[in-house]
Amino acid sequence: FDAEKKVAVADTSVMNLQRSLQQVADETAQRNSQIKQINFERETATEDLKQSQDHLHELLAKQEEVKSKILQSQEQLETLRAELVEENRKLDSRRNEHDLLKSLVESLEGYPDSIKFLKKNKDWNNEAPLLSDVFVVKNEYRTAIENLLDNYLNYYIVDNLSEAVKAVNLLETNKKGKANFFILNQIDDKTSTVAAPASGLTPALDLVTVDEQYRPLAQYLLGNVFVAEEHVDIAALPAGKEKIVDKAGKMVRGRFTIGGGSVGLFEGNKIGRAKNLERLANEISELTAKTTELKNYISETQTLITGFNQELNDRAIEETRRSINQRENSITNFTNRIENFEHLNQSAEKRTADLEDQLAHTNDSIADTREELEEITALLRTS
Repeated sequence: FDAEKKVAVADTSVMNLQRSLQQVADETAQRNSQIKQINFERETATEDLKQSQDHLHELLAKQEEVKSKILQSQEQLETLRAELVEENRKLDSRRNEHDLLKSLVESLEGYPDSIKFLKKNKDWNNEAPLLSDVFVVKNEYRTAIENLLDNYLNYYIVDNLSEAVKAVNLLETNKKGKANFFILNQIDDKTSTVAAPASGLTPALDLVTVDEQYRPLAQYLLGNVFVAEEHVDIAALPAGKEKIVDKAGKMVRGRFTIGGGSVGLFEGNKIGRAKNLERLANEISELTAKTTELKNYISETQTLITGFNQELNDRAIEETRRSINQRENSITNFTNRIENFEHLNQSAEKRTADLEDQLAHTNDSIADTREELEEITALLRTS
């Protein structure tokens, strides 16, 4: 009976050990399945993380590119605004100068009554210009040329003798004084010029601009005239056929004459008024067009900056960074779970080895008793 009891107890112990081994094996298999699933999820999360990181890199590169464009456009905008301020200043200056000069031209300020009378008289060619209207002189030489031509600046320029005679008769009839005239069709256009007698002298014709129809008149008046630079003493030059005027306009030297004196503050402002008025009108037109163009450029640049600002994507960058953090946390969590399951599997391996050792020991310890019980059982069956 004792042997049978021992064997029964041992069999129960073996069954319990085998059940424990199976349970450990089942749990290990379940954990391996979970590890496989978590590994798959971690790999998926790693791929998503890589995509998010690449997307963030693209967003940041695009952001820097857009910021650079905004900075460049803002610098361009400031340059355009500064240029517009400068061009508006020039435009205001030209307009003021034009308005003042136009008033002087229309009122014939500084001209005698005879000139004003003819200019307003419809019975005569009142569009005929004055000599002072047709010459345009370089600024630094205006005083010199004006003083040289001072006696002729009030002369009208007409096409033929009959126009001049008609004007003279009108002045006489209306008792409006006297006037003088240059008659274009009687001026020889082949007047010769002379060479400069000394260095430091500039031909007056090189300093004056006139329309082609008045070129013979300019040749007649200035063909033998030279302007001396400041360092030239014209009084010390030998007398010749030419006339020489110093650049400041204070002295004029002829073959047998010399004249001059003090120069007034406003001298040089009479010659070329009408032409200067045309020049100013053209400059005003050009400056107006330029300021309009600059305003358009400024408007376009402002629109461009607004568009660039709309391309800035701070929200998308922040969302992508948040997504990256979430995926990194998920990957870390997956890794921790896998490590935990692997640690449990290692413990299960040790548990399995212990159970197998216990099972072997139990079987070994009951082997003799089991053999004895089998012999007794056999004898009982034969008796």
